[in-house]
Amino acid sequence: MHYLSRIPLNPRRRGTAKFLSAPQTMHAAIESSFPPHNSDSNPRTLWRLERIGDKVTLWVVSDRKPSFEPIVEQAGWPNSGHPTWETRDYTLLLDRLMMGQRYQFRLTANPVLSRRNEKNKQQRIPLVKEDQQIRWLLDRAPRLGISAGDDTQPTFMVTKSQRYSFKHENSSGVSLLKCQFDGVLTVTDPTLLYDALTKGVGKGKAYGLGLLTLAPYRG
Repeated sequence: MHYLSRIPLNPRRRGTAKFLSAPQTMHAAIESSFPPHNSDSNPRTLWRLERIGDKVTLWVVSDRKPSFEPIVEQAGWPNSGHPTWETRDYTLLLDRLMMGQRYQFRLTANPVLSRRNEKNKQQRIPLVKEDQQIRWLLDRAPRLGISAGDDTQPTFMVTKSQRYSFKHENSSGVSLLKCQFDGVLTVTDPTLLYDALTKGVGKGKAYGLGLLTLAPYRG
């Protein structure tokens, strides 16, 4: 079973500012919201922080049922008197996926090109130009079980693109390219799309990248 959770965060609280600036801290807080898992399994938790105007929302997709009290205590409204997050059974949507359906979608991802350098080591090159970012998603669309147009007429746009850096305890620093894609997709393979929705797209999942979400098509 999978779950989709929405947690509104208080933009005036210090904890929210810390989560926005330190993705590794956000990731650790999310993982603390779940019971321990079987050591033989490797559960995948996907998440995305959205800031629209003065509203900050955390979205989480998980295969374990969460309890977000620790996050609410740090960055939400802990004295509201009732749970301030919403968790739904994601399977209700996932099991209804059918070929030919159309959805509005949002994807926050890390578009990179993998190459080997002169020392034959794998190197990831960020794709900073908008046309490169669009091509990156179009190339992956068949493997995600979707159609999203073509080079001449993609059915989506790059709505945000930024590079951000933060310190990591095990390195001098991490720098990532973060892109947000918004548009319309058509389902071509429900099984592949199921995997994309529950396992994520691309690199950087521990840093809040890779989550693909759907909404009803309003064409």
